[in-house]
Amino acid sequence: MRKTLLMAAAALAAGIISSQAQGVYSQNIVGYVNVTVPSGQFNFLNNPFQAGVTNGANEVFGTQLPDGTQLFQWTGTAYLVSTYDTSVGADANNWYNGDESATAPTPIVLPGQGYFLRTGTTFTNTFVGTVAVAAGASITNVATSGLFNAMASYIPVAGAVSNSIVNFYPPDGTQLFQWTGTAYVVSTYDTSVGADANNWYNGDESATAPTPVINVGDGFFVRTGTTWNWVQTLPAN
Repeated sequence: MRKTLLMAAAALAAGIISSQAQGVYSQNIVGYVNVTVPSGQFNFLNNPFQAGVTNGANEVFGTQLPDGTQLFQWTGTAYLVSTYDTSVGADANNWYNGDESATAPTPIVLPGQGYFLRTGTTFTNTFVGTVAVAAGASITNVATSGLFNAMASYIPVAGAVSNSIVNFYPPDGTQLFQWTGTAYVVSTYDTSVGADANNWYNGDESATAPTPVINVGDGFFVRTGTTWNWVQTLPAN
């Protein structure tokens, strides 16, 4: 997926507070990101911004979704599958779950959560909104032990998960599953392996692996043996 993050001119005028890889932020913390979604595959995404009033799919995607697009939301034990079709219902209520003769509630797509999107037509979605946390404040995402947690960075920033804004330092033994479009890359965190940011390995714990890197708009699974509070802080300046 090709991703670019741009900030509105008004936001830039407020003064840049952080620039990490593909991310640029200001004290205004209002912006948008273009995400190209390839057809014919499962794309593991997240909503990088607070959108509209409820983060409903109608507010997150607007009218940019092709008919037939499927949204897979992981509950912790199973997927809730919602299909978009403008011939079903009207306005925001163009969704159904299995039975296209009846509409279903519009899905809610929250920041900090990962989901799969599958479409028959490649399209580019423009995510628009505000960063989920105010400048100088912190936000917490909880990974429940023993489950596959579909998660994402609350703050739309790209780069190594060890950077100061992503701040992904889970309990030892935590696994991070990143979807490539065809398979998962599984990275395991263990402070007894390597040093500092390089406490990761892929299968062979006798050798360190590169620190995982995320892009703006990426979703991923986190599996941990200990319930963990992932705290992220947006710098004040």
